[in-house]
Amino acid sequence: MRPHFHVDGFPVRVHPLFFLTTLATGWDFASELGSLALWVVVVFASVLLHELGHAWAYRRFGSTASISLHGMGGTAQGTDRLTHRQSAWVSFAGPGVGFLLGGLVWGTSVLTPLGEQGGLVGLAVRQLLWVNIGWGLFNLLPVQPLDGGNLLASLVRARKGYRYERALRVIGIITAMGMVGLAIWQRTVWVGVMALMFGVMNLEQLRQLPREVPFQPASPPRKTATRRASVAGAVTLDELLGRGPPPPAATLTEIGASEAMAPVLARRAPEDTRHQEEPEAPHDPAAVGQLLLDSGLAGMAVKPLQEAFARAPSPRAGHTLVLALLETGRTAELGALLTSPRSAHLSLETLGAIEARAGGDEALTGRVTVLRRAAAPKLDEQG
Repeated sequence: MRPHFHVDGFPVRVHPLFFLTTLATGWDFASELGSLALWVVVVFASVLLHELGHAWAYRRFGSTASISLHGMGGTAQGTDRLTHRQSAWVSFAGPGVGFLLGGLVWGTSVLTPLGEQGGLVGLAVRQLLWVNIGWGLFNLLPVQPLDGGNLLASLVRARKGYRYERALRVIGIITAMGMVGLAIWQRTVWVGVMALMFGVMNLEQLRQLPREVPFQPASPPRKTATRRASVAGAVTLDELLGRGPPPPAATLTEIGASEAMAPVLARRAPEDTRHQEEPEAPHDPAAVGQLLLDSGLAGMAVKPLQEAFARAPSPRAGHTLVLALLETGRTAELGALLTSPRSAHLSLETLGAIEARAGGDEALTGRVTVLRRAAAPKLDEQG
């Protein structure tokens, strides 16, 4: 799908649900037509600037990005894989830009007569402060897919890998429950609905994740003395611990020494195993991507779905990835997928979806035709 417009070189698409959600959130306190229209303009500009903060951070780390405004706010999706620390900076960049704008508005309203004026001018100042400061703090809550949840996850993964994915989802569920309680107390329907949705998403992801593997920090490295060459009948420390190369020939003297040291090895094995670092708990990017896609967050679903399809190419994984790419309008990546060796795993149903939704792109339809012809002999052989 083509973008509706570009800002600073970033393609931007706006879903109609964005405006419907904006109208619903502002209907209670901006019921007049003028104040409601001002609310839509303020939210549109603020959310767009928020996503530009993410996009600028992506560009800073050498990745291009695209922006999508949808019913749950907005999403900035990069094209290149970042480190966990870089992803943390990207997550904070959006709220950071909003805090900067809110601080400028607040400073201007204090130092100039702008803040003392009523009417639409004073209303615009209050709305800008609420959207950029209030929503910015709300967005930093530690629940995924909010920026605060992604920021926390990136920081944890940068230090401990993927060992604590279940703990991150539990934190998200607890935070979402607190948000639901606060929404009921303040009678804020849209906050409660959004919090409930976040809680369900984290609960489903928690159910998909494997059980966490217990982790014990590895013991500090020991200082080893200079090793001497072994003589006949002697066994080196490396050979005892299984780290050295096997001897060229098993002599009777060496066999006797090995049998004599067997009880020592049996006693040392539990201690050595205890000091080994446990492997990281695996995660399921296919399940995460499918859940994000079903929740209307196709931009966020692309990255885990690409990872899942790269790990284990299959028609089902390819179909889900293609749907996410079509939904976000990332035709360049879709074209690269169709020209890659993994295109052989795409089913005829997937090719039909590409042809139906990207019919105006001659390059994509041409590649789909080639893949259909390549699959025809296989179907004839099966018949």
